[in-house]
Amino acid sequence: MMTEKFSLACDRLVSHRQLACCHSYCVVPLDGNNLLIYSNLHIDLNICPQPLLLTGHHGEISAMTFGQRSNPVLLCSASADYIIVWDIELCQKRVREGKVAAGTVIGTVLGEVVHLSFCVSDERVAACSGRKEVISSLTGHLGHLTSAEFCPWNEDILITTSEDRTFKVLAKDSQIMVKKDHTFDLVTMKCLRTKQIPTNQHKLISTLPLFSGVGFKNWRCLLPVFCPLHSACSTEQHHKSKCYSLTPYRQVNFKSPHAGHDKAVCSLSWSLSRQWWLSASEDQSVRVWGHGCTEPAIIMGNSLFSKPIRGAQFYYLDKFLLFASGSFLHLYLYNVDMTHDDIKRYEQRSVVKLAKCLTTTTATDINALSAVNDFFSCILFPCRPYRSIQVFDMNKCTVASQVPNAHSRAIHCITQNKGSIFSTQAPESYNLFLTSAVTDGVKMWDLRTLRCVRRYENHLNRCHPCSSAISPCGRFIASGSEDNCAYVYDIRNSSYLHKLQKQSDTVISVAFNPAIPEVRTFFFFFFYLLSSLFFSKSPCF
Repeated sequence: MMTEKFSLACDRLVSHRQLACCHSYCVVPLDGNNLLIYSNLHIDLNICPQPLLLTGHHGEISAMTFGQRSNPVLLCSASADYIIVWDIELCQKRVREGKVAAGTVIGTVLGEVVHLSFCVSDERVAACSGRKEVISSLTGHLGHLTSAEFCPWNEDILITTSEDRTFKVLAKDSQIMVKKDHTFDLVTMKCLRTKQIPTNQHKLISTLPLFSGVGFKNWRCLLPVFCPLHSACSTEQHHKSKCYSLTPYRQVNFKSPHAGHDKAVCSLSWSLSRQWWLSASEDQSVRVWGHGCTEPAIIMGNSLFSKPIRGAQFYYLDKFLLFASGSFLHLYLYNVDMTHDDIKRYEQRSVVKLAKCLTTTTATDINALSAVNDFFSCILFPCRPYRSIQVFDMNKCTVASQVPNAHSRAIHCITQNKGSIFSTQAPESYNLFLTSAVTDGVKMWDLRTLRCVRRYENHLNRCHPCSSAISPCGRFIASGSEDNCAYVYDIRNSSYLHKLQKQSDTVISVAFNPAIPEVRTFFFFFFYLLSSLFFSKSPCF
Protein backbone atom coordinates (compact mmCIF):
# COMPACT_ATOMS: atom_id res chain seq x y z
CA MET A 1 0.00 0.00 0.00
CA MET A 2 1.27 3.44 -0.93
CA THR A 3 0.31 6.67 0.84
CA GLU A 4 1.10 10.22 -0.17
CA LYS A 5 3.22 12.05 2.40
CA PHE A 6 3.14 15.48 0.82
CA SER A 7 3.07 17.11 -2.61
CA LEU A 8 4.98 19.97 -4.17
CA ALA A 9 4.09 22.33 -7.00
CA CYS A 10 6.75 23.24 -9.55
CA ASP A 11 6.83 26.41 -11.59
CA ARG A 12 7.44 24.52 -14.86
CA LEU A 13 7.16 21.09 -16.42
CA VAL A 14 9.72 18.68 -14.94
CA SER A 15 8.36 15.29 -16.08
CA HIS A 16 11.28 14.91 -18.51
CA ARG A 17 13.89 15.81 -15.90
CA GLN A 18 15.71 13.52 -13.47
CA LEU A 19 14.46 14.45 -10.00
CA ALA A 20 16.00 13.30 -6.73
CA CYS A 21 14.79 12.09 -3.34
CA CYS A 22 16.46 10.23 -0.47
CA HIS A 23 15.47 9.17 3.03
CA SER A 24 16.14 12.60 4.52
CA TYR A 25 15.57 15.09 1.72
CA CYS A 26 13.84 15.75 -1.59
CA VAL A 27 14.73 18.39 -4.14
CA VAL A 28 12.82 20.25 -6.85
CA PRO A 29 14.05 22.90 -9.31
CA LEU A 30 13.04 26.52 -8.86
CA ASP A 31 13.06 29.08 -11.70
CA GLY A 32 14.95 26.57 -13.83
CA ASN A 33 18.45 27.22 -12.43
CA ASN A 34 17.92 27.06 -8.63
CA LEU A 35 17.15 24.21 -6.22
CA LEU A 36 14.83 23.90 -3.20
CA ILE A 37 15.74 21.22 -0.63
CA TYR A 38 12.89 19.96 1.57
CA SER A 39 13.42 17.85 4.67
CA ASN A 40 11.51 14.55 4.96
CA LEU A 41 12.26 14.03 8.66
CA HIS A 42 9.44 16.21 10.03
CA ILE A 43 6.60 15.18 7.72
CA ASP A 44 4.87 12.89 10.22
CA LEU A 45 4.95 15.70 12.83
CA ASN A 46 3.22 18.10 10.39
CA ILE A 47 6.17 20.45 10.68
CA CYS A 48 7.29 22.21 7.54
CA PRO A 49 10.70 23.82 8.05
CA GLN A 50 11.95 26.46 5.68
CA PRO A 51 13.37 24.80 2.51
CA LEU A 52 17.03 25.27 1.70
CA LEU A 53 17.70 27.37 -1.41
CA LEU A 54 20.74 26.45 -3.53
CA THR A 55 21.95 28.83 -6.23
CA GLY A 56 24.91 28.58 -8.55
CA HIS A 57 23.75 27.30 -11.93
CA HIS A 58 23.34 29.77 -14.80
CA GLY A 59 21.60 27.34 -17.17
CA GLU A 60 18.48 25.26 -16.65
CA ILE A 61 19.04 22.28 -14.35
CA SER A 62 18.40 19.05 -16.25
CA ALA A 63 19.37 16.30 -13.78
CA MET A 64 19.97 15.81 -10.07
CA THR A 65 20.71 12.89 -7.75
CA PHE A 66 21.53 12.21 -4.10
CA GLY A 67 24.56 10.23 -2.99
CA GLN A 68 24.45 6.69 -1.62
CA ARG A 69 25.72 7.50 1.87
CA SER A 70 23.75 9.08 4.71
CA ASN A 71 26.65 10.99 6.26
CA PRO A 72 27.37 13.36 4.70
CA VAL A 73 24.36 13.70 2.41
CA LEU A 74 25.59 14.79 -1.01
CA LEU A 75 23.52 16.17 -3.86
CA CYS A 76 24.76 16.47 -7.44
CA SER A 77 22.99 18.76 -9.90
CA ALA A 78 23.79 19.37 -13.56
CA SER A 79 23.04 22.01 -16.16
CA ALA A 80 24.62 22.85 -19.48
CA ASP A 81 27.26 25.00 -17.78
CA TYR A 82 28.15 23.24 -14.50
CA ILE A 83 27.99 19.98 -12.61
CA ILE A 84 27.93 20.86 -8.91
CA VAL A 85 28.14 18.63 -5.82
CA TRP A 86 26.48 20.03 -2.67
CA ASP A 87 27.05 18.94 0.92
CA ILE A 88 23.56 19.49 2.37
CA GLU A 89 24.58 19.75 6.01
CA LEU A 90 27.43 22.11 5.18
CA CYS A 91 25.08 24.28 3.11
CA GLN A 92 22.57 24.41 5.99
CA LYS A 93 25.34 25.47 8.34
CA ARG A 94 26.44 28.26 6.00
CA VAL A 95 22.86 29.53 5.72
CA ARG A 96 22.48 29.60 9.52
CA GLU A 97 25.67 31.66 9.70
CA GLY A 98 24.22 34.16 7.25
CA LYS A 99 26.34 33.04 4.33
CA VAL A 100 25.34 31.80 0.89
CA ALA A 101 25.18 28.05 0.41
CA ALA A 102 27.94 26.92 -1.96
CA GLY A 103 28.86 23.69 -3.69
CA THR A 104 31.85 22.21 -5.49
CA VAL A 105 32.00 22.46 -9.29
CA ILE A 106 33.29 19.13 -10.65
CA GLY A 107 32.51 19.62 -14.36
CA THR A 108 31.96 22.49 -16.78
CA VAL A 109 30.41 22.95 -20.22
CA LEU A 110 29.35 19.34 -20.74
CA GLY A 111 26.25 20.09 -22.77
CA GLU A 112 22.81 18.86 -21.76
CA VAL A 113 23.16 16.22 -19.04
CA VAL A 114 20.24 13.78 -18.95
CA HIS A 115 21.27 11.52 -16.07
CA LEU A 116 23.52 11.58 -13.00
CA SER A 117 24.65 8.78 -10.74
CA PHE A 118 26.91 8.43 -7.68
CA CYS A 119 29.04 5.38 -7.00
CA VAL A 120 28.62 3.50 -3.71
CA SER A 121 31.36 5.47 -1.91
CA ASP A 122 30.14 8.83 -3.33
CA GLU A 123 33.64 9.48 -4.72
CA ARG A 124 32.66 9.35 -8.41
CA VAL A 125 29.80 10.77 -10.44
CA ALA A 126 28.70 9.50 -13.85
CA ALA A 127 26.98 12.09 -16.04
CA CYS A 128 25.27 11.13 -19.31
CA SER A 129 25.85 13.95 -21.77
CA GLY A 130 25.19 14.52 -25.46
CA ARG A 131 28.19 16.73 -26.13
CA LYS A 132 30.07 15.74 -29.28
CA GLU A 133 33.60 16.87 -28.37
CA VAL A 134 35.77 13.92 -27.41
CA ILE A 135 38.51 14.20 -24.81
CA SER A 136 38.95 10.43 -24.60
CA SER A 137 37.08 8.06 -26.87
CA LEU A 138 34.83 5.41 -25.35
CA THR A 139 33.29 3.62 -28.30
CA GLY A 140 30.37 1.24 -28.24
CA HIS A 141 27.00 2.96 -28.16
CA LEU A 142 25.54 4.21 -31.43
CA GLY A 143 22.97 6.53 -29.85
CA HIS A 144 22.74 9.04 -27.02
CA LEU A 145 23.04 7.63 -23.51
CA THR A 146 19.93 7.76 -21.35
CA SER A 147 21.31 6.60 -17.99
CA ALA A 148 24.39 5.27 -16.23
CA GLU A 149 24.59 3.52 -12.86
CA PHE A 150 27.45 2.15 -10.79
CA CYS A 151 27.37 -1.45 -9.66
CA PRO A 152 26.21 -1.49 -6.00
CA TRP A 153 28.79 -4.08 -4.90
CA ASN A 154 31.68 -2.94 -7.11
CA GLU A 155 32.14 0.75 -7.77
CA ASP A 156 34.65 0.00 -10.55
CA ILE A 157 31.84 -1.35 -12.75
CA LEU A 158 29.50 1.00 -14.60
CA ILE A 159 26.36 0.08 -16.54
CA THR A 160 25.19 2.45 -19.27
CA THR A 161 21.99 2.45 -21.35
CA SER A 162 21.48 4.10 -24.71
CA GLU A 163 18.86 5.03 -27.28
CA ASP A 164 20.34 2.34 -29.55
CA ARG A 165 18.47 -0.23 -27.40
CA THR A 166 21.56 -1.64 -25.72
CA PHE A 167 23.21 -1.40 -22.35
CA LYS A 168 26.90 -1.92 -21.69
CA VAL A 169 28.80 -3.12 -18.66
CA LEU A 170 32.13 -1.32 -18.28
CA ALA A 171 35.01 -2.11 -15.92
CA LYS A 172 37.34 0.66 -14.79
CA ASP A 173 40.49 1.08 -12.79
CA SER A 174 40.51 2.76 -9.39
CA GLN A 175 40.89 6.24 -10.94
CA ILE A 176 38.78 7.58 -13.76
CA MET A 177 39.24 10.48 -16.13
CA VAL A 178 36.58 12.76 -17.58
CA LYS A 179 34.71 11.30 -20.57
CA LYS A 180 32.85 13.27 -23.20
CA ASP A 181 30.99 11.79 -26.14
CA HIS A 182 27.55 10.51 -26.95
CA THR A 183 28.51 8.20 -24.11
CA PHE A 184 29.07 9.51 -20.60
CA ASP A 185 31.10 11.97 -18.56
CA LEU A 186 32.78 10.32 -15.62
CA VAL A 187 34.32 12.48 -12.94
CA THR A 188 36.64 11.49 -10.09
CA MET A 189 36.00 14.14 -7.48
CA LYS A 190 39.22 13.61 -5.54
CA CYS A 191 41.32 13.98 -8.68
CA LEU A 192 39.47 17.13 -9.79
CA ARG A 193 40.05 18.80 -6.46
CA THR A 194 43.78 18.39 -6.91
CA LYS A 195 43.50 19.20 -10.63
CA GLN A 196 45.07 15.87 -11.50
CA ILE A 197 43.07 13.91 -14.04
CA PRO A 198 44.77 10.57 -14.69
CA THR A 199 44.55 8.72 -17.96
CA ASN A 200 43.75 5.04 -18.08
CA GLN A 201 42.14 2.37 -20.21
CA HIS A 202 38.62 1.04 -20.19
CA LYS A 203 37.52 -2.51 -20.73
CA LEU A 204 34.16 -3.48 -22.15
CA ILE A 205 32.98 -6.55 -20.26
CA SER A 206 29.82 -7.32 -22.18
CA THR A 207 27.18 -5.82 -24.38
CA LEU A 208 23.62 -6.98 -23.92
CA PRO A 209 20.32 -5.89 -25.49
CA LEU A 210 18.07 -3.36 -23.82
CA PHE A 211 14.43 -4.26 -24.37
CA SER A 212 11.59 -1.78 -24.70
CA GLY A 213 9.26 -3.31 -22.14
CA VAL A 214 7.62 -5.82 -24.43
CA GLY A 215 7.47 -8.88 -22.23
CA PHE A 216 10.99 -10.15 -21.56
CA LYS A 217 11.09 -11.19 -17.92
CA ASN A 218 14.02 -13.60 -17.73
CA TRP A 219 17.23 -11.73 -18.45
CA ARG A 220 19.45 -14.71 -17.64
CA CYS A 221 18.58 -16.41 -20.91
CA LEU A 222 20.30 -13.62 -22.84
CA LEU A 223 23.77 -14.03 -21.39
CA PRO A 224 25.03 -17.18 -23.12
CA VAL A 225 23.79 -16.39 -26.60
CA PHE A 226 25.20 -12.95 -27.28
CA CYS A 227 28.96 -13.44 -27.38
CA PRO A 228 29.07 -15.89 -30.34
CA LEU A 229 27.09 -13.50 -32.51
CA HIS A 230 29.25 -10.53 -31.75
CA SER A 231 32.44 -12.43 -32.41
CA ALA A 232 31.08 -13.83 -35.66
CA CYS A 233 28.88 -11.12 -37.11
CA SER A 234 30.17 -7.84 -35.73
CA THR A 235 33.91 -8.13 -36.28
CA GLU A 236 34.97 -5.79 -39.06
CA GLN A 237 38.73 -5.58 -38.67
CA HIS A 238 41.02 -7.42 -41.08
CA HIS A 239 38.11 -8.59 -43.20
CA LYS A 240 40.27 -9.24 -46.24
CA SER A 241 42.48 -11.77 -44.45
CA LYS A 242 39.67 -13.69 -42.78
CA CYS A 243 36.48 -15.36 -43.88
CA TYR A 244 33.29 -16.84 -42.54
CA SER A 245 32.56 -20.55 -42.82
CA LEU A 246 29.21 -22.27 -42.86
CA THR A 247 28.92 -25.86 -41.71
CA PRO A 248 25.66 -27.82 -41.65
CA TYR A 249 25.32 -29.60 -38.36
CA ARG A 250 21.71 -30.54 -37.73
CA GLN A 251 18.68 -31.65 -39.66
CA VAL A 252 15.35 -31.81 -37.88
CA ASN A 253 11.97 -33.37 -38.57
CA PHE A 254 8.72 -31.66 -37.65
CA LYS A 255 7.16 -34.23 -35.31
CA SER A 256 4.36 -32.18 -33.70
CA PRO A 257 2.80 -29.79 -36.22
CA HIS A 258 0.19 -27.27 -35.11
CA ALA A 259 -2.98 -28.30 -36.90
CA GLY A 260 -5.75 -25.85 -37.59
CA HIS A 261 -5.56 -24.34 -41.07
CA ASP A 262 -7.51 -25.97 -43.89
CA LYS A 263 -5.14 -24.90 -46.68
CA ALA A 264 -1.48 -24.10 -47.19
CA VAL A 265 0.19 -21.76 -44.69
CA CYS A 266 1.58 -18.68 -46.42
CA SER A 267 2.90 -16.55 -43.51
CA LEU A 268 4.59 -17.21 -40.16
CA SER A 269 5.84 -14.57 -37.72
CA TRP A 270 7.16 -14.47 -34.16
CA SER A 271 6.30 -11.66 -31.76
CA LEU A 272 9.16 -9.56 -30.46
CA SER A 273 8.62 -10.94 -26.95
CA ARG A 274 8.76 -14.52 -28.34
CA GLN A 275 5.63 -15.34 -26.33
CA TRP A 276 3.37 -15.53 -29.37
CA TRP A 277 3.56 -16.41 -33.03
CA LEU A 278 1.01 -16.11 -35.78
CA SER A 279 0.21 -18.01 -38.93
CA ALA A 280 -1.81 -17.05 -41.99
CA SER A 281 -3.17 -19.39 -44.60
CA GLU A 282 -4.73 -19.59 -48.02
CA ASP A 283 -7.97 -20.47 -46.19
CA GLN A 284 -8.30 -16.72 -45.45
CA SER A 285 -7.67 -17.03 -41.72
CA VAL A 286 -5.10 -15.79 -39.21
CA ARG A 287 -4.24 -17.61 -35.99
CA VAL A 288 -2.17 -16.46 -33.01
CA TRP A 289 -0.51 -19.22 -30.99
CA GLY A 290 1.10 -19.21 -27.57
CA HIS A 291 4.65 -20.50 -27.34
CA GLY A 292 4.46 -24.22 -26.55
CA CYS A 293 0.67 -24.38 -26.99
CA THR A 294 -1.00 -26.63 -29.56
CA GLU A 295 -4.25 -24.66 -29.63
CA PRO A 296 -4.51 -21.12 -31.03
CA ALA A 297 -5.28 -18.25 -28.67
CA ILE A 298 -6.82 -16.11 -31.44
CA ILE A 299 -8.63 -17.26 -34.56
CA MET A 300 -9.54 -14.67 -37.18
CA GLY A 301 -11.54 -16.11 -40.04
CA ASN A 302 -15.16 -17.12 -40.62
CA SER A 303 -15.45 -15.15 -43.87
CA LEU A 304 -13.93 -12.07 -42.23
CA PHE A 305 -11.62 -11.69 -45.22
CA SER A 306 -12.58 -12.16 -48.84
CA LYS A 307 -9.12 -13.04 -50.14
CA PRO A 308 -6.05 -14.94 -48.87
CA ILE A 309 -3.78 -13.33 -46.29
CA ARG A 310 -0.35 -12.04 -47.27
CA GLY A 311 2.56 -10.85 -45.12
CA ALA A 312 0.95 -11.41 -41.71
CA GLN A 313 3.16 -10.24 -38.84
CA PHE A 314 3.29 -8.43 -35.52
CA TYR A 315 3.87 -4.70 -35.87
CA TYR A 316 4.94 -1.66 -33.83
CA LEU A 317 6.66 -3.54 -31.00
CA ASP A 318 3.91 -6.18 -30.88
CA LYS A 319 1.12 -3.65 -30.45
CA PHE A 320 -0.69 -4.54 -33.69
CA LEU A 321 -1.33 -7.42 -36.02
CA LEU A 322 -0.57 -6.35 -39.60
CA PHE A 323 -1.40 -8.20 -42.80
CA ALA A 324 -2.73 -7.70 -46.30
CA SER A 325 -5.83 -9.22 -47.83
CA GLY A 326 -6.56 -8.38 -51.42
CA SER A 327 -5.74 -4.71 -51.96
CA PHE A 328 -6.28 -3.72 -48.31
CA LEU A 329 -3.90 -3.40 -45.37
CA HIS A 330 -5.44 -4.49 -42.06
CA LEU A 331 -4.23 -3.26 -38.69
CA TYR A 332 -5.69 -4.98 -35.61
CA LEU A 333 -5.32 -4.36 -31.90
CA TYR A 334 -5.33 -7.55 -29.86
CA ASN A 335 -5.20 -8.94 -26.33
CA VAL A 336 -4.23 -12.57 -25.80
CA ASP A 337 -5.97 -14.49 -23.03
CA MET A 338 -4.97 -18.14 -22.79
CA THR A 339 -7.43 -19.07 -20.02
CA HIS A 340 -10.43 -21.29 -20.78
CA ASP A 341 -13.73 -21.94 -19.12
CA ASP A 342 -14.16 -25.57 -18.10
CA ILE A 343 -17.65 -25.72 -19.59
CA LYS A 344 -17.23 -23.46 -22.62
CA ARG A 345 -13.74 -24.74 -23.33
CA TYR A 346 -13.65 -23.73 -26.99
CA GLU A 347 -14.89 -20.19 -26.41
CA GLN A 348 -12.19 -17.68 -27.29
CA ARG A 349 -11.44 -15.17 -24.53
CA SER A 350 -8.80 -13.28 -26.48
CA VAL A 351 -9.95 -10.03 -28.04
CA VAL A 352 -9.12 -8.50 -31.44
CA LYS A 353 -10.33 -5.15 -32.73
CA LEU A 354 -9.87 -3.55 -36.12
CA ALA A 355 -7.81 -0.39 -35.68
CA LYS A 356 -7.54 0.60 -39.35
CA CYS A 357 -8.25 -0.78 -42.78
CA LEU A 358 -6.08 0.99 -45.34
CA THR A 359 -6.11 0.99 -49.10
CA THR A 360 -3.40 2.11 -51.46
CA THR A 361 -3.56 3.86 -54.81
CA THR A 362 -4.47 0.82 -56.90
CA ALA A 363 -7.02 -1.96 -56.55
CA THR A 364 -4.71 -4.86 -57.46
CA ASP A 365 -3.97 -7.45 -54.78
CA ILE A 366 -0.91 -7.17 -52.54
CA ASN A 367 1.27 -10.26 -52.96
CA ALA A 368 4.18 -9.29 -50.64
CA LEU A 369 4.44 -7.07 -47.57
CA SER A 370 7.23 -6.03 -45.21
CA ALA A 371 7.30 -3.93 -42.02
CA VAL A 372 9.61 -3.60 -39.01
CA ASN A 373 8.48 -4.79 -35.60
CA ASP A 374 11.80 -4.63 -33.75
CA PHE A 375 11.65 -0.85 -33.37
CA PHE A 376 9.19 1.95 -34.05
CA SER A 377 8.81 2.47 -37.78
CA CYS A 378 6.00 3.96 -39.84
CA ILE A 379 7.25 2.62 -43.19
CA LEU A 380 5.56 -0.32 -44.94
CA PHE A 381 6.53 -1.93 -48.24
CA PRO A 382 3.57 -3.46 -50.10
CA CYS A 383 4.34 -5.07 -53.47
CA ARG A 384 1.84 -5.82 -56.21
CA PRO A 385 1.81 -8.09 -59.28
CA TYR A 386 2.61 -5.24 -61.68
CA ARG A 387 6.29 -5.30 -60.59
CA SER A 388 6.34 -2.09 -58.56
CA ILE A 389 7.45 -1.28 -55.00
CA GLN A 390 5.38 1.08 -52.90
CA VAL A 391 6.57 2.96 -49.80
CA PHE A 392 3.56 3.40 -47.54
CA ASP A 393 3.65 6.01 -44.75
CA MET A 394 1.51 4.87 -41.80
CA ASN A 395 1.57 8.34 -40.24
CA LYS A 396 -0.23 9.85 -43.22
CA CYS A 397 -1.93 6.61 -44.34
CA THR A 398 -0.84 7.18 -47.90
CA VAL A 399 1.74 6.04 -50.44
CA ALA A 400 4.82 8.23 -49.96
CA SER A 401 6.75 6.97 -52.96
CA GLN A 402 6.76 4.29 -55.61
CA VAL A 403 9.31 2.44 -57.74
CA PRO A 404 7.75 1.25 -61.03
CA ASN A 405 9.15 -1.75 -62.92
CA ALA A 406 11.45 -2.74 -60.07
CA HIS A 407 11.74 -6.27 -61.51
CA SER A 408 10.95 -7.95 -64.78
CA ARG A 409 8.49 -10.26 -62.97
CA ALA A 410 6.16 -9.81 -60.01
CA ILE A 411 7.93 -9.44 -56.66
CA HIS A 412 7.21 -12.40 -54.40
CA CYS A 413 9.45 -11.44 -51.44
CA ILE A 414 10.50 -8.15 -49.87
CA THR A 415 12.79 -8.07 -46.82
CA GLN A 416 13.92 -5.10 -44.74
CA ASN A 417 17.10 -4.86 -42.73
CA LYS A 418 15.52 -5.20 -39.31
CA GLY A 419 18.70 -5.89 -37.36
CA SER A 420 18.42 -7.68 -34.04
CA ILE A 421 18.27 -6.84 -30.36
CA PHE A 422 21.39 -8.99 -29.99
CA SER A 423 23.48 -6.94 -32.43
CA THR A 424 24.04 -3.32 -33.45
CA GLN A 425 24.45 -1.70 -36.85
CA ALA A 426 25.12 1.75 -38.20
CA PRO A 427 21.84 3.72 -38.43
CA GLU A 428 22.28 4.12 -42.20
CA SER A 429 22.16 0.33 -42.67
CA TYR A 430 18.47 0.22 -41.81
CA ASN A 431 17.68 2.05 -45.07
CA LEU A 432 18.49 -1.10 -47.06
CA PHE A 433 15.92 -3.67 -48.16
CA LEU A 434 15.79 -6.64 -50.55
CA THR A 435 13.32 -7.74 -53.20
CA SER A 436 13.14 -11.08 -54.99
CA ALA A 437 11.43 -12.04 -58.24
CA VAL A 438 11.36 -15.19 -60.36
CA THR A 439 14.10 -15.19 -63.06
CA ASP A 440 15.28 -11.76 -61.88
CA GLY A 441 17.37 -12.60 -58.81
CA VAL A 442 17.62 -10.52 -55.65
CA LYS A 443 18.02 -6.74 -55.67
CA MET A 444 19.15 -4.53 -52.82
CA TRP A 445 17.60 -1.06 -52.59
CA ASP A 446 18.36 2.12 -50.67
CA LEU A 447 15.28 3.76 -49.19
CA ARG A 448 16.88 7.21 -49.30
CA THR A 449 17.28 7.19 -53.09
CA LEU A 450 14.92 4.34 -54.04
CA ARG A 451 17.55 2.99 -56.39
CA CYS A 452 18.91 -0.50 -56.82
CA VAL A 453 22.42 -0.50 -55.36
CA ARG A 454 23.36 -4.16 -55.95
CA ARG A 455 22.10 -7.37 -57.55
CA TYR A 456 22.62 -10.98 -56.48
CA GLU A 457 22.03 -13.52 -59.23
CA ASN A 458 24.22 -16.57 -58.56
CA HIS A 459 21.33 -18.64 -57.17
CA LEU A 460 18.75 -20.36 -59.37
CA ASN A 461 15.16 -19.13 -59.22
CA ARG A 462 13.02 -19.95 -62.25
CA CYS A 463 9.57 -20.88 -60.92
CA HIS A 464 9.40 -21.18 -57.09
CA PRO A 465 9.07 -18.17 -54.73
CA CYS A 466 12.48 -18.46 -53.09
CA SER A 467 12.90 -15.90 -50.33
CA SER A 468 15.94 -13.99 -49.05
CA ALA A 469 17.08 -12.64 -45.66
CA ILE A 470 19.58 -10.17 -44.19
CA SER A 471 21.79 -11.23 -41.28
CA PRO A 472 21.40 -9.51 -37.87
CA CYS A 473 24.81 -7.86 -38.26
CA GLY A 474 23.78 -6.46 -41.68
CA ARG A 475 26.79 -7.92 -43.52
CA PHE A 476 25.36 -11.01 -45.18
CA ILE A 477 22.44 -12.03 -47.37
CA ALA A 478 21.03 -15.55 -47.64
CA SER A 479 18.79 -16.72 -50.46
CA GLY A 480 16.99 -19.92 -51.33
CA SER A 481 17.57 -21.64 -54.64
CA GLU A 482 16.06 -24.28 -56.89
CA ASP A 483 19.32 -26.23 -57.29
CA ASN A 484 18.82 -27.72 -53.79
CA CYS A 485 21.23 -25.22 -52.26
CA ALA A 486 21.17 -22.05 -50.23
CA TYR A 487 23.48 -19.16 -51.09
CA VAL A 488 25.13 -16.74 -48.68
CA TYR A 489 26.33 -13.44 -50.16
CA ASP A 490 28.56 -10.75 -48.75
CA ILE A 491 26.33 -7.69 -48.87
CA ARG A 492 29.17 -5.71 -50.51
CA ASN A 493 29.84 -8.24 -53.25
CA SER A 494 27.50 -9.59 -55.93
CA SER A 495 29.19 -13.01 -56.03
CA TYR A 496 28.21 -15.56 -53.43
CA LEU A 497 30.40 -16.21 -50.40
CA HIS A 498 29.16 -19.71 -49.51
CA LYS A 499 26.97 -22.33 -51.14
CA LEU A 500 25.09 -24.54 -48.68
CA GLN A 501 24.64 -27.88 -50.37
CA LYS A 502 23.22 -31.28 -49.33
CA GLN A 503 19.63 -30.04 -49.29
CA SER A 504 17.08 -32.62 -50.33
CA ASP A 505 14.91 -30.29 -52.41
CA THR A 506 14.36 -26.71 -53.51
CA VAL A 507 15.17 -24.27 -50.72
CA ILE A 508 12.08 -22.09 -50.44
CA SER A 509 12.89 -19.99 -47.38
CA VAL A 510 15.97 -18.95 -45.39
CA ALA A 511 16.36 -17.16 -42.08
CA PHE A 512 19.16 -15.99 -39.80
CA ASN A 513 18.94 -16.74 -36.11
CA PRO A 514 18.75 -13.34 -34.35
CA ALA A 515 20.73 -14.49 -31.30
CA ILE A 516 23.36 -16.98 -32.45
CA PRO A 517 25.26 -17.35 -35.75
CA GLU A 518 22.99 -19.79 -37.59
CA VAL A 519 21.33 -19.90 -40.98
CA ARG A 520 18.14 -21.90 -41.25
CA THR A 521 16.88 -23.21 -44.55
CA PHE A 522 13.39 -24.53 -45.27
CA PHE A 523 12.58 -26.76 -48.19
CA PHE A 524 10.00 -29.28 -49.32
CA PHE A 525 9.04 -32.38 -47.28
CA PHE A 526 9.00 -30.27 -44.09
CA PHE A 527 12.65 -30.44 -43.12
CA TYR A 528 14.92 -27.62 -42.12
CA LEU A 529 18.68 -27.52 -41.84
CA LEU A 530 20.67 -25.46 -39.40
CA SER A 531 24.06 -24.24 -40.58
CA SER A 532 26.53 -22.95 -38.07
CA LEU A 533 28.31 -19.69 -38.87
CA PHE A 534 31.72 -19.43 -37.29
CA PHE A 535 34.77 -17.22 -37.69
CA SER A 536 37.77 -18.62 -39.49
CA LYS A 537 41.24 -17.15 -39.93
CA SER A 538 41.83 -18.95 -43.20
CA PRO A 539 42.33 -16.66 -46.21
CA CYS A 540 39.52 -16.09 -48.65
CA PHE A 541 40.27 -17.25 -52.17
